[in-house]
Amino acid sequence: MKHSEQVELFNRIRARYAMFLTSVLWKLAGDRELFTEAMQYTLFEMWQRIDKLRGDNAGAYLYRIALSANSKAWRNRVGKNGRINADLLCPAPGQDEALARREMARIVRRAVAELPAQQSQAIVMRYLEQHDYDAIAEKLNCTQASARSHVSKAMATLKGRLAKLTERE
Repeated sequence: MKHSEQVELFNRIRARYAMFLTSVLWKLAGDRELFTEAMQYTLFEMWQRIDKLRGDNAGAYLYRIALSANSKAWRNRVGKNGRINADLLCPAPGQDEALARREMARIVRRAVAELPAQQSQAIVMRYLEQHDYDAIAEKLNCTQASARSHVSKAMATLKGRLAKLTERE
């Protein structure tokens, strides 16, 4: 494929799926800087894999790219020791409750990012994007029963991990 054709295809796909990608990444990231980083990774991966984005499965493939990009952005933010740098957390006086909510949201997003790929995709589609099981099955290329199973396993894993966190505190 010629470079000009690649650019044209990239621009068409980006325009067609811009709102979809924005919605998915914003719900996963939760803050502007992380969202921006995840979007950059997503656009870069779109460009790298432009040949695979032809056809009807472009949306499902872009969804997988977005989830991977979000995970990469989180790994870069969290670092090797698994903790966010204390300099990034500077609460203003009286905002302890808001900070606690943001911290819990961060913990949940991180736990979702650590799930197996199909489970994390299924739970995000079900509870953040409000898809029914038929749509989840279609995007994951599996049966409706498998989609239900992925959501159920993800919920069980998340409940276990989050329960352990609350016991420690």
